[in-house]
Amino acid sequence: MTRRDKLLEQMGITQWVVRNPTVLRGERGVRIPESTKLIIITDENLDLNSRLLKDIFLTMNVSSADVVCINSEQLNLIPTPITIPCWTLGSEAKPEGSKITFISPVLSELMVSRDAKQALWKQIYQNDENFNTKTI
Repeated sequence: MTRRDKLLEQMGITQWVVRNPTVLRGERGVRIPESTKLIIITDENLDLNSRLLKDIFLTMNVSSADVVCINSEQLNLIPTPITIPCWTLGSEAKPEGSKITFISPVLSELMVSRDAKQALWKQIYQNDENFNTKTI
């Protein structure tokens, strides 16, 4: 009998049920701050201060402080429905229930591919009302 079992027995607790078994398996929910304006889903380690990302954030009217990066495994641990725009950067993971999802190749490919940049720009422009980027 373990020390914990003895302690529970002394308290009169002989049977218990784990309320959240995912915690025991090491899974935890991913908390998305209320100030978040963009979720990036990528398995890359990103430098949010890279020139290209700064330009993209500027286009979206989003600061790097308003961005949360998660990997494809963490995607299943965020609350749904997802009301914040998501950007799947080089990942096959698709956020279920997300109203707005941008899709692009990995950052290194995006940096050198004019077509990939144009495709991302089109996606951003089509969802312009979510970022207030249109000029008057």
